[in-house]
Amino acid sequence: MFISSGALGLLVVELDAIVCEEVRKRFGEVEALRGVSHTVPKGEIHVLLGPNGSGKSTLMKIAAGVLYPDGGRVLVYGKEPYRDFSVKGMIGYAPQEYTLYEMLTGLENYMFYAGLEGVSKREALEQYGRLRETLELGEWFEKRKVKTYSGGMARKASIAVALASDPEVLILDEPTTGLDPDARRKLWDALLKLKREKTLIVATHIFEDAEVLADKVVIMHRGEIKAVGEVDELKRKAEYSFAVDLELMEEPSREVEQLIHSSSEIVVRTGFTYRLYTNDPSLMPELKEKLAELGVRLLKLELRHISLADVYFMVTGVRLE
Repeated sequence: MFISSGALGLLVVELDAIVCEEVRKRFGEVEALRGVSHTVPKGEIHVLLGPNGSGKSTLMKIAAGVLYPDGGRVLVYGKEPYRDFSVKGMIGYAPQEYTLYEMLTGLENYMFYAGLEGVSKREALEQYGRLRETLELGEWFEKRKVKTYSGGMARKASIAVALASDPEVLILDEPTTGLDPDARRKLWDALLKLKREKTLIVATHIFEDAEVLADKVVIMHRGEIKAVGEVDELKRKAEYSFAVDLELMEEPSREVEQLIHSSSEIVVRTGFTYRLYTNDPSLMPELKEKLAELGVRLLKLELRHISLADVYFMVTGVRLE
């Protein structure tokens, strides 16, 4: 909540777009959300980052008014969307699974869903005129049936439908999944344009999505929020600042294995590949020298600053790559 003085000296209260307060949700024996609290100010993009089963989709469905929480609450501009339908028109929701009719064109889907939202034909077409340029919809959206769309086209069409009522809040679940790099970049550009007028929550397991889009990254794991912050902020606060990536040409001896594991408190091994975390950049040349003395043949030895993937691992203990 933001409070400021208006032109007449009156206090003006501006509500946060989304407020989650101790949200809980269970499906049978599975506790999908375990007391999640988070706030999304108006005009920001917050990216929920985590694998399937982390609670991202469940939280988004509650925020969209599709599910009821078992405990706690979610407020969208001060109202609970699963109880108060007056706020539903302020929310656009594009789930991971498409809800488009394949035998209709994108525009026909758009007009159909706009009608369900109570949007007049004139208002829907005016909104479409704005979205056509922002999302680069084009003739394909107006004339081709959805069943002929590529993955990128279908994602854009789904987002266009979610925006038919010109909502204040846009909720997108895994919007870039299955897209090729070019289609993903184009969708990033479109979402960043939408940020000028909307508040967005985006769920993803793809680190690049978070790096490019997020004002704040929300790291989720097993129904809990483990860390929140800007990408650079999360890296600064991480336990280690550097990673050493090491790849051997052959199975290491016990002596080599002991050397590698004694060089860092955190060592992750996959096959002949190792990752060591450190705050001392001199680790790499020292390790290189010791490995050379043991006659170890290397395919790779590289020191780098930690990535968001490294942060996720350090916070959750899970490699998400």
